[in-house]
Amino acid sequence: MIQRIQTVYLVLVAVLMTLTAALPVAEYFDAVKNISYQLDMRGFVQLNPDGSFLSAVSTNPTTFVFGIILVVTLMTIFKYKNRKQQFRLCTINFILILIYTILLAVVIFMGKHKLTGTEISLKIPAVLSLVALIFNYLAMRGIAKDENMVKSMDRLR
Repeated sequence: MIQRIQTVYLVLVAVLMTLTAALPVAEYFDAVKNISYQLDMRGFVQLNPDGSFLSAVSTNPTTFVFGIILVVTLMTIFKYKNRKQQFRLCTINFILILIYTILLAVVIFMGKHKLTGTEISLKIPAVLSLVALIFNYLAMRGIAKDENMVKSMDRLR
């Protein structure tokens, strides 16, 4: 299981998606009111000037999709004996990560629209889901290579 490169790619997908969800993705700053907002797994969090938590508005759809991605990724890792099913799960995960990335972009820019007069600054976790998408694709290629290798060995027998 662990000696296959796609397992490493899938573990990286799980780690990157967890970092995307756990760390703040974007920060909005209102210079007039001296209030900052942060977008993370809890949703839009309003912070006091000293950085303490004031209030939050939840963004449940992104958190829900993140949970599904994490479960599907872990299922994909442990389905290493059934490559066809692993490839299908990886494809589903690819689509889910794509949906999550689009949903995150929509939430980021809707937040900019709702919080008028704020400056937006994107953080590094905003692009980690795209990197996870690339690693998921690499895992799909690795699974397909393994399947083709097994089929070619069957033909030789």
